[in-house]
Amino acid sequence: MRKFDKAGMFMDNLVSEEKVAGCSVKVVLENKVVYEHYTGYADLKDQIPIEETTLFRIYSMTKPVTVTAALQLYEQGKFLLNDPVAEYLPEFKEMQVCIPEQKGGYKLVPAKREIQIKDLFCMTSGFTYDGNSCLTERLTGKLLQTLYQNFEKTSCPTREFVRKIATLPLAFEPGTRWRYGLSHDVLGGLIEVLSGQKFGEYVKEHIFDPLFMADTAFHMGQEKLGRLASVYTYQDGKLLPRTDIFQKNYTMKSMCESGGAGLVSSLADYVKFASALTNGGTSAEGTKILGKQTVDLMRRDHLGRLYQYMDWKVLSGYSYGLGVRTLAYPEEGGVNGTIGEFGWSGMAGTYVLMDPEKALTIVYMQQLVPSREDWIHPRLRNIIYGCL
Repeated sequence: MRKFDKAGMFMDNLVSEEKVAGCSVKVVLENKVVYEHYTGYADLKDQIPIEETTLFRIYSMTKPVTVTAALQLYEQGKFLLNDPVAEYLPEFKEMQVCIPEQKGGYKLVPAKREIQIKDLFCMTSGFTYDGNSCLTERLTGKLLQTLYQNFEKTSCPTREFVRKIATLPLAFEPGTRWRYGLSHDVLGGLIEVLSGQKFGEYVKEHIFDPLFMADTAFHMGQEKLGRLASVYTYQDGKLLPRTDIFQKNYTMKSMCESGGAGLVSSLADYVKFASALTNGGTSAEGTKILGKQTVDLMRRDHLGRLYQYMDWKVLSGYSYGLGVRTLAYPEEGGVNGTIGEFGWSGMAGTYVLMDPEKALTIVYMQQLVPSREDWIHPRLRNIIYGCL
């Protein structure tokens, strides 16, 4: 048996047991691809196999790209992490916080301090995703529903979307807790203001083109649609294709470029980006996208006592850095990885792990919503570390 074949066997079982329609992985060690595996189908109906160049909706695996782009501007002296966001995006100057009242309902009160740019990186801004637990999340849900209902033809550019986010009340005082949400979409707007470019143009010029990532973008031409994997869901014991927003095509019609969830990429492309971060911000070919000290800053634990709010099962043992999970308490999570290993995942189950100490990069791709990441990702991670 080859060194990493246990990972392939695990993935083959995911497909044979119909947990996923198809999936793929690449393992890079010391700047060399030491293992890759493709199994199952990008489209079950047409029997299109998963390949290295299959395109995936990576959703929140967009976030590490966004924070890398923002940190490039940080390295240029364009901002400081402790700067108020309103210094650059004035619509965030006077924010209100949504406070639940004892007798029911909510009241809005002025925020005690301004949102800092660091709050956007660390998900401590007060912006959330949609849900049912508070008024803020319900209002966020309405905003996102309006945007995504007409996703393919929306005329809402990134900067305009960020202005709409500024009209939402905060779910908590900035800097007082961690809550996953729209913070990195706001970073996308900040990147536009500081760079003078559209967000998509900036990441293409400063990240994708230098790393030769030709298949990573917010929008793609019709000629690539045949390579885009279908999104599936698990219902009544069967894998069925999604027919909702998750199956959208990301064609050139949409003007919205979401810093939190908007990119399409391939396994071959994303490995190039992730490997550069593993390697201290420089690719194996010598292309530098970020400084090593800045990458180390990205993967530090920035939450401290706020770690208590990261209560997701899949993140057990992890804290949060600048836009990435970071392994801080491996014993607590039962993780056989390295302290400081960092990365993130996407809503449809894509996953990236970067471990500079071991010079290890793992990128895994699938398209399933709900993703079963709590079950799949920790097992795959532990298997690969066990193969080292």
